[in-house]
Amino acid sequence: MRSFLPVIAVLLPVCLQAGTVYTVTDLGLLPGGSITAASGISSNGLVVGSGDTDTAFSLPFLWTAGPGLSVVDPVNSQFAFGAGVNAAGVVVGSELNNDSGAFRAFVNDGSGATDIPILPGGANNFATAINNSGTVAGYSETTSAGGDVMAFSYSGGVLTALGTLSGGTTSQANAINNSGHIVGQSDSSASSDLHPAIWIGSGWTDLGVFSNDYLSGAATAISNADQVAGTLNAASGGGSTGFLWTASGGMTLLGALISGGDSQAYGVNSAGTVVGTSDYVAFLYSNSKMYDLNTLLDSSSTGWQLNEALAINDQGQIAGTGLYDDQQRAFLLTPLTSSDVPEPAAWLMVCGAMLLLAAGKFRLS
Repeated sequence: MRSFLPVIAVLLPVCLQAGTVYTVTDLGLLPGGSITAASGISSNGLVVGSGDTDTAFSLPFLWTAGPGLSVVDPVNSQFAFGAGVNAAGVVVGSELNNDSGAFRAFVNDGSGATDIPILPGGANNFATAINNSGTVAGYSETTSAGGDVMAFSYSGGVLTALGTLSGGTTSQANAINNSGHIVGQSDSSASSDLHPAIWIGSGWTDLGVFSNDYLSGAATAISNADQVAGTLNAASGGGSTGFLWTASGGMTLLGALISGGDSQAYGVNSAGTVVGTSDYVAFLYSNSKMYDLNTLLDSSSTGWQLNEALAINDQGQIAGTGLYDDQQRAFLLTPLTSSDVPEPAAWLMVCGAMLLLAAGKFRLS
């Protein structure tokens, strides 16, 4: 009998590195509620989002391992949304204020919520993200009539208008990393359409729209290594495509899960792994490949349809929204392996079969 160990020595490393498998945590419901939706995740796995309750249409929530889901109180509203959370559990979001009837950005550090100031002339503002230093990113109207908005940062009680691309009138901040670098979108004197843009310290840089096939876009996430993810919109109503941008490699289009489909990228981590949605199916993009996250779930994660992956941290944890037994739920995905190259869970079965066949062949020869 010939030894099959040399063959296994070749196949086993390939199989072990074939893919990341995820387990799903249902983040649950707020008291009396029926739906939840996630919006962000911190570096240590705290999840922020929104859900209804028995007394409110929508309130922000914070999920932590152990205690689970809890309401994050806005300042004065029964219609509010959580947008971002940092490792200390400080939550930012926006609320439709019961008294003023205007949307106001707020921050809640666990001891209560406070309003974030509005830029001069505006009536509404929105907070979108917060980093571990406590700096908030968002955008504010600059005229009471609405229309033009401008990106801002907020730190230590100081509101700073971030301006626009050269000659522009509108900008929006969507995400911030721990270095204080911000991404969003802006128009400019060169283009009245909004382009994805990055703000590093002193001004905005236009990331472009890849080619003449695309008209506009937005950057929606930035990793601590300054990779940027976002979405481009095609000219003439031709759909949308997610992208990954790096300073060294420029912009890469992510494609879609099905031929001719659309995609939107919402999150990116320092490994350059992007998450988002493609035709309302949650995806993960890694090493130049896009994967349906539903195919990467462990065998115990039944009853789920993952629709949107909204954020990913450097531990590889993913927050998003899907259907569990046909009911909308926020979820947390936790990787069960450390591989950077995900493949469908079925590949593990293929690998097992290959190993068994190899063993059987060499026993018989």
